[in-house]
Amino acid sequence: MHVVTLTPTLLAKACSQLSQRVKAGGFAPLLIIGIQHGGAEVAKLMKEDFLEAAYCEVRLSRPDTPQKSQGWKHRLLHNMHIWLCNVLRIVESRVNEWRSKGNEPVRIGEIRLPEDIAALLSTPSNPSNPSTPPSVLLVDDAIDTGATIHQARQQLLEQFPDIILRVAVITVTTPHPICDADFFLYHNRTLCRFPWSNDYRE
Repeated sequence: MHVVTLTPTLLAKACSQLSQRVKAGGFAPLLIIGIQHGGAEVAKLMKEDFLEAAYCEVRLSRPDTPQKSQGWKHRLLHNMHIWLCNVLRIVESRVNEWRSKGNEPVRIGEIRLPEDIAALLSTPSNPSNPSTPPSVLLVDDAIDTGATIHQARQQLLEQFPDIILRVAVITVTTPHPICDADFFLYHNRTLCRFPWSNDYRE
């Protein structure tokens, strides 16, 4: 397990590479959905490679997310040596993985798509071929336990059972998440430090 820091330039390159993997897989999304907040940042960059696709964002979060980026922890991480931040990231990842065993992590939020997006998913993606279901690319920055992607995917398929749904992320940090990605850059326990991470610095 190691940590990779993605500056804005490296992030843009990574998102372009992820888009190419989606295209190489023969998937052409009618709609790209970014999971706030990090996933939306990745999805917006990927959208530049899929100009004809529609775009929207949804939000699901851990119960502790609102407090996670505030207070003394945030200030401490921002001023800590980067090598120590890397160690803490690895330890935190190991602990969260251990805690999630046997317990499905909780996520808060109900996905409600805008009316125009919902209407888009209720019609065939190819009007000349009504049997062609709409294709949706669900994007997040990382999969850890997989709980966020699992819940988002489950809710979308319950609301729109006829869509073809694929998942794209920059990294999958655990070997056996609840819900895995169809497209990814890393699937070897790589932890990514994004520009929106608490301990990010260039």
